Amino acid sequence: MNNAAVSLTDKKYLKKKDYITFSMARFAAAAITGLTQGYLLIFYTSVMGIDPIKVGIMFLIAKIFDGINDPIMGSIVDKTHSKWGKMRPYLIFGAIPFGVITMLLFMPVTTLNSIGKIVYMYATYIAYGIVGTLVGVPLDGLPALASPNNDERTKIISISRVVGSIGEQSALVLYSLFAIFMNMKTSYLTMGIIIGIVAPIFLIMGALSVKERIPPTKETPKMLDGFKYLFQNKQFLVMICSNLLTFFRNLVSACIIYLVTYIYFKGSLNIAFALPGAVASMLGMLFAPKLKKKLDAKQLFITATVFHSIALAVVFFVGFKVPWIITSLLMFIAMLPVGLLNVVPHLMAVDTLDYWEDKTGKRQEGVCFAIVSLRSKVASAFKDFLLAGLLSYFLFATPLTTINSHNPWQFEFAQEGIFMIFTIIPAALNLLSIVPLIFYKLNKANVQEIQQRLAIRRNTELAGIASAEADLIRGEQYE
Repeated sequence: MNNAAVSLTDKKYLKKKDYITFSMARFAAAAITGLTQGYLLIFYTSVMGIDPIKVGIMFLIAKIFDGINDPIMGSIVDKTHSKWGKMRPYLIFGAIPFGVITMLLFMPVTTLNSIGKIVYMYATYIAYGIVGTLVGVPLDGLPALASPNNDERTKIISISRVVGSIGEQSALVLYSLFAIFMNMKTSYLTMGIIIGIVAPIFLIMGALSVKERIPPTKETPKMLDGFKYLFQNKQFLVMICSNLLTFFRNLVSACIIYLVTYIYFKGSLNIAFALPGAVASMLGMLFAPKLKKKLDAKQLFITATVFHSIALAVVFFVGFKVPWIITSLLMFIAMLPVGLLNVVPHLMAVDTLDYWEDKTGKRQEGVCFAIVSLRSKVASAFKDFLLAGLLSYFLFATPLTTINSHNPWQFEFAQEGIFMIFTIIPAALNLLSIVPLIFYKLNKANVQEIQQRLAIRRNTELAGIASAEADLIRGEQYE
């Protein structure tokens, strides 16, 4: 093994402040995501008084537009060459608009007529999607450029994801506090203002602190090349296909509100199921860097997926007629590997970037993480569609009293169905995400070889640039 290559790939680049400030940036973005995903629907329907069907149509249209937007943003990022790099400018200058639009989302414009409310909803939510992409794609891509050292990249991704998980729960904590002495309308607006002010500060701090240390490739990619990237980089395509199929596991968290409302008859138990699951997921993320040293990303993904499915199956066979505390504790165990499953795809994406650069000399972080972001949005749409379809199949209906008093059999069937959506259905279907990985060839050994070759190549290129600059200076001295 080349000793020079080993020293280059083992060199430490990141300082403690880099981990802290980037994690703060991830916390900020996750806090906004947690706020909008957790409370925007109920804000539109209960505070603004907009028909849920109209809200659902708006979400669908906005997500389609947002999906088109992601690869375009990725291509723009890859074309960017500034004194701040290609990721950081968008975080620095997009942070404040991101905070402002978050506040505007929860502005209770209840004095508008019904058409005015719908226009306001469309305008602010589509603007939120655009600015969210402007910030989200570079935020996901920055760790891939922060260090050539794979262990450091694994560490910064894992730590920031743990902190991000805490950020996602910040709205839940704030709402639980504000609901004590504020009405629903004031609570949502106050959360929007607090998170909308704090988040941009954290995002800018992270962008200013973390440097881009991997030099851009010389060739500037064309817009069309960005769209071709998904199909040209076969290992990346395999990873995306696998990760897309993980949307089945998202049924678990999406079903919690139905579980506590229609099986345990106590909506306040939402936090008793959501928070332990989030804590378990964070613990899983904390172990990701150490486990990554023993297993490669593919092995980690398969192991975590199988463990998660088996644990969900155990919860199903125990049943929902036991005390809720038992179900909650079992779900804590079942959610432990989810933290790994949230981190590993990002580690795999970075490995596929190195693979592509080694193979072609091109490095397209912007497009890569734009497609990762697009995958997340498509998976979210699939999850919502599947959840609605399954609830319909299991004859779920509201109000609760109607199906309980007029047709007890239907209510019991719906209860069993909800519990199946919460446990055994995602347990079985989530195993499908392993199938594409049969074709994933980036194991621990060849990833290390790729990184060593890239380290030597980058060092040679930097040495060549330094030599050329020295020759230029000497030439100017003799003119």
